[in-house]
Amino acid sequence: MTDNADDRFLDLLDMVASEDDYEDDPYMTFSSPQAPRPSQAEGWTHGPLQWSIKCSVELQDIVDTFNVAEMADLQFSVTVADPRQADCPLVACSSGFSDLTGYYLQEIVGRNCRFLLNGVPPSYINEQTRFHARDFCVSVTKGLEYDSRKEVLPDGIKPMEFDLPSGELICVQTNAMKTGELFRNMFYLKHVWLDDSPFILGLQAGIPEEYEEGTSLQELQKKCNVAWGRLGHHMSAIEQVLAAQFWYSASMRRQDM
Repeated sequence: MTDNADDRFLDLLDMVASEDDYEDDPYMTFSSPQAPRPSQAEGWTHGPLQWSIKCSVELQDIVDTFNVAEMADLQFSVTVADPRQADCPLVACSSGFSDLTGYYLQEIVGRNCRFLLNGVPPSYINEQTRFHARDFCVSVTKGLEYDSRKEVLPDGIKPMEFDLPSGELICVQTNAMKTGELFRNMFYLKHVWLDDSPFILGLQAGIPEEYEEGTSLQELQKKCNVAWGRLGHHMSAIEQVLAAQFWYSASMRRQDM
């Protein structure tokens, strides 16, 4: 672990790099023809978890099991970031995250999630969300339990009906899809341990446009409370899937030695 974790994460507050900065890496492109498409990437894996399309589908299956009827219009997805690596890249995500953002899996894994700010007008970006997300990453990197502000929610949304424990954070940020279309991303961050290594697990849900009006915020509030409550009950299942993949990738690396 670096002694300069604060310095390492200062660039998390910078805007995302342009497409040209990734032109030499086929796994980091936005729309380059070199980037492997799903039909071309059957054996593609990346990162410490050797993440693949098959893994992303299996993880989404777990996430879908706790999406009850009253939350049907809030489709959830999951990401995993590794704060030990430079720029805290995503090392895993469920297939629903591709659906939410419009990016292929191979364009997501290996990059910091702030690429979703690419094309978002500065006036739409919640700076409090950015700062607290950065502090969360710094805390995890230092091996500390994040214990600062627990929620950064839109105007009109009340705090949750229960207190979040340390090591968790809920935020809302305006993001942009690959097409440039803007959407409001409600995400929950949790500090988890996989094989004695720290990771940041994120649960995302795009907020439908119909909840932008004042009276609809109450309905969104109810859905949020149900979502976070169910998440707490099912988080262990998600962590088990990730731990199993971590064990598999570690065993494959040992075989290659």
